[in-house]
Amino acid sequence: MIYKTHLALNYLVLQTILKISDEMPEKILTPWGIGTIIGTTIGTFIPDVDAPHSEVSKRLLPAKTLLKLLIPILSVFFSLALSLLILYSKTGLNYIYDEIILFFVIFTIVSIILSLVFKLLLKPLFVHRGFLHSIWGLLIINLFLSAMYINNLKNLPLNFINMYNGFYIGINIGYLGHLIGDMMTFHGINPVFPIKWKISLKIFRTNSLEEKIFMIILIMVNIIFFLANIFKF
Repeated sequence: MIYKTHLALNYLVLQTILKISDEMPEKILTPWGIGTIIGTTIGTFIPDVDAPHSEVSKRLLPAKTLLKLLIPILSVFFSLALSLLILYSKTGLNYIYDEIILFFVIFTIVSIILSLVFKLLLKPLFVHRGFLHSIWGLLIINLFLSAMYINNLKNLPLNFINMYNGFYIGINIGYLGHLIGDMMTFHGINPVFPIKWKISLKIFRTNSLEEKIFMIILIMVNIIFFLANIFKF
């Protein structure tokens, strides 16, 4: 499914949720509503970051670039964590030169290990409609967002927390909506990847005339639904 159809479908789902709450005009202008719109938009694009020809890969972050950055970023993160752990365990490293040397030694070792692990185990997971098009990708996103809230956000101003809560809900709407949308195509998805259990409703092929008609219908319904919610008719 192309990104325009994904967005139209997910915005319709979002409007339905807001309609159920019976506070469409009021909710949409609150920090919660703004966070939900942003989260839904981002969540819609996340599953396609592994596709070289997807809109997010072409305009924001190419899939190859993402994979090349993954190992260095993880290496720096783990190296800093290990370096701090060693330094705070009273090893006698009191000089800045020792700390720098320690970091680069750990960074080299971690980079080699991660490179081997990635090539042998993880690289097959980054095929398009693979790991990110499964429930495992959504689970990891939820664990990360929950950890961020527990560790860093709970003591921030209430408006920011409300926006984050809306963002959290929006990410799930966008991500789940993306998976459901791709289930409609002939290609389908493997929801428990790498287990080969494909779900495909075979309603239309990606970027086909049928999908474009479906997208136009979704856009029209979105406009009508939006006006109906705003003007209460």
